[in-house]
Amino acid sequence: MKLLNRFSILLIIVFCFIILTLSLRGLTGNPTSKELAAPKWELNGPFELSPERGRFILTYSILENKSFQFSDNLANFASPDVAVTKDGKYASLFAPLVSFITIPGYIIGRYLGTSQVGVFAVIAIFALLNTILLRQIAVKLGANNFAATIASVVFIFGTPAFAYAVNLYQHHMSTFLILLSIYALLKTEKFWSFLIVFFLCAVAIPLDYPNLFFMLPIGVFALGRIISFKSKKSKLLIKTNLLKILTPAIMIIPILFFLWFNTVSFGNPFQLSGTLKTIQDVNKKLISKSSIERFQPSLEKTSGNKKTAIGFFKTRNILNGLYIHFVSPDRGIIYYTPVVLFGVIGFLLALKKKVQMTPLLTAIFGANVLLYSMWGDPYGGWAFGSRYLIPSYAILSIFIALLITYWRKKVLFWTVFIFVSFYSIAVNTLGAITTSAIPPKVEVLNLEKLSGHVQKYTYERNWDLLVAGHSKSFIYQTFAKDYLTSIQYYQIIVVSIFLVMGGLILYYIAFGKDKND
Repeated sequence: MKLLNRFSILLIIVFCFIILTLSLRGLTGNPTSKELAAPKWELNGPFELSPERGRFILTYSILENKSFQFSDNLANFASPDVAVTKDGKYASLFAPLVSFITIPGYIIGRYLGTSQVGVFAVIAIFALLNTILLRQIAVKLGANNFAATIASVVFIFGTPAFAYAVNLYQHHMSTFLILLSIYALLKTEKFWSFLIVFFLCAVAIPLDYPNLFFMLPIGVFALGRIISFKSKKSKLLIKTNLLKILTPAIMIIPILFFLWFNTVSFGNPFQLSGTLKTIQDVNKKLISKSSIERFQPSLEKTSGNKKTAIGFFKTRNILNGLYIHFVSPDRGIIYYTPVVLFGVIGFLLALKKKVQMTPLLTAIFGANVLLYSMWGDPYGGWAFGSRYLIPSYAILSIFIALLITYWRKKVLFWTVFIFVSFYSIAVNTLGAITTSAIPPKVEVLNLEKLSGHVQKYTYERNWDLLVAGHSKSFIYQTFAKDYLTSIQYYQIIVVSIFLVMGGLILYYIAFGKDKND
């Protein structure tokens, strides 16, 4: 049985790698700063949204221009998300670490004549690692091996995690830090595991500032493992390990990197890029009707004219934010990935069975949902589904693995689960191979006035693009376009996932066990 489990893990890894490769967005070529402004790279290509452009441009500027600041051409390409420093220079508005981590991908891609694809491929690697980690965590918590594999496939292909595994966003890297920290704590309580956890807690901040709140429960949990309190004869005793108590000191390494970057980029080690003034377009070009993003109004509000690190978060936004993330047709879980709602049932059963780590997983999920429900732009700009909740999709998928383990023999459950899973996979595969640039409903009326025609704000927009023959898959555009229509390409991918998913489910129902094997 162990040999079969290992073989199945290898097959799933290979399968996920193939599907991610087929879906990875990109074009052939090593574009220069002037060439990047062409529609083939921006509006019609892989850099359809400013977060992708901004992070890629920092990588580009570091390697090609040997600078953390942007030239006019690069700043124009990365706008509107470009920070203006006090001395009038242009710099990245985003936390820097994603751009540094993707440097090897750029170098390898440039050597192969596909620098942009190399950068995007780094994100796909992290997505694959997340799939593996999720499975291993679920098994450690008591899920059946095949149940954990099914849940990991649900996460990577049945949620918006799929669409954001094939382009340049930070979400999979952030999720990786969370999952690796949890796995380290589950694996052992030795010195090195705490060293890893505290290092990752610090690394999370220069990766994406909100990660501070998601990693905080993990850091507190780790400290609770190191320091324990015990009451004895009206005295409070503190017990700790002298070696382990030193492990938080490793956090200084990522923090020093962050302070160094801020100093070089902004002239102030404590200056956060998100608090700097931004420019909409360095050349003040006129708005074009064909533009996807540059004319859209900012949904983020600040207090007065001064931007602060927490100014984008307001408690009065919570109810609307929860509606956007869970129920709304333009971003809601119910429309884009209803399969993860089974994780709620799994969570309740895990509480009942007192599964370890359930409080920690709940705290991470709660921090993720609450923070981005208070966010001034809960839509995530132009996005496919609720991209901010990708860490929560991973947490819920862990609970799905436990639910599948507990309910293996429930026929009604499997009937509903299979239908909802296939729906979620079909929707999110659509997003992966077409576009992530779906406008929120609140912007559609203005967009229709500018464009002169009806605009859709759900995954119907993705379907229309697919029918029109548009797919941003690198493999499709480079090798398959002359042999397959975009719909046929989509069908091959989605049917392949269906068959593998269905095979896993049928095998598990027939031969699996109700506990870890």
